[in-house]
Amino acid sequence: MKSVALITEYNPFHNGHLYHAQTAKKLTQADVSIAIMSGNFVMRGMPAMFNKFQRARMALAGVDLVVELPLIGALSASDYFARMGVRLADYLAADALCFGSESGDIDALQQIATQLLTLEDTPSFQRAIKQGKSYARIVSEHLDDSVLREPNNILGIAYLKQLQALNSNITPYTIQRHETHHHEQQMNHTSLASGSAIRQALVDGNPAWQQMVPKANRPLFDQPFNDQARLFDSLRLTVFQQDAAALREIYTMTEGFEHRLIKVMQTATSYDDLMQKLKTKRYTYTHIQRLLMNVLLNIKYQDVTDDIQVARVLAMNSQGQAYLKWLKQVAPERQMITNVNQNNAAFIQNEIKATRIYNVLTQQSQNDFNTPVYIQSK
Repeated sequence: MKSVALITEYNPFHNGHLYHAQTAKKLTQADVSIAIMSGNFVMRGMPAMFNKFQRARMALAGVDLVVELPLIGALSASDYFARMGVRLADYLAADALCFGSESGDIDALQQIATQLLTLEDTPSFQRAIKQGKSYARIVSEHLDDSVLREPNNILGIAYLKQLQALNSNITPYTIQRHETHHHEQQMNHTSLASGSAIRQALVDGNPAWQQMVPKANRPLFDQPFNDQARLFDSLRLTVFQQDAAALREIYTMTEGFEHRLIKVMQTATSYDDLMQKLKTKRYTYTHIQRLLMNVLLNIKYQDVTDDIQVARVLAMNSQGQAYLKWLKQVAPERQMITNVNQNNAAFIQNEIKATRIYNVLTQQSQNDFNTPVYIQSK
């Protein structure tokens, strides 16, 4: 069976995602589409607005199989996010990987990916990193290309870099993004809007979001989480329980930032106030937010691995079921977790912990043990 992988967040799943999924399957002539989706915490460094079980069900409006991206990948910057996604796509024997981009030109993006890999291997690049220069600044000094200023292009190039670095047999494709921009906050189209705009509409109680998502999914858009006060209180409790030495071990903590975090947390009065006081010229808001989630979840550098030992399946339709049966025949050594139990839980400890903490924040009860894989009826 021919398959196409989509590395996604679906926070939440909307009509733009549906277009991407349908077009990807047609473009690659795949029999099955696989969404490799972030779990309960997403790349922008926040809890997902809806839990991973709801979002996996939403995704079946456009894909056949939903598999969870490991938490370490979900709470990493683009290169490691891409690395984990590509490795999982390889593990699932995907034939193709299809992503959205502002460019829409796969050859141009491939060329930039090759240039970046070459640059990263130079002594001057390594010296600049040791001197404390940001990756973006170093790249801007060597490559003058407007393509690298667009968020979907940047992530797409990260996928292409990982495919090249891993010598993967997966064939990449890209679909040009239309109508809306990644961070656009307004709904300027009758049926398409960015995830940011839809999340804001849900927070504001603006019913316009309903036109931006598949109709069948609308009942799943209940209990959206956006409680920054609860998140801030949980972060304060977590930080105050640890000393600088313990915080220094947290994944993505660098260069004494743990001391700044402890000091700022003592005077911060809200999540927004915390972010304003933590912000520096070197670190973006997104980087700091991801770091805070790693603190909240106690994810340490020693926990970081790009080894894929299992695939955690969240949802599937009949075509997705057929693909898993086929995969079991051609690669019986690859383990698919559809229902979590004490025997396989050790493989996804981070994801189980993240779900438990997410439930504390959201006051929900669906967890990895009481929520079996969702199988969509015909």
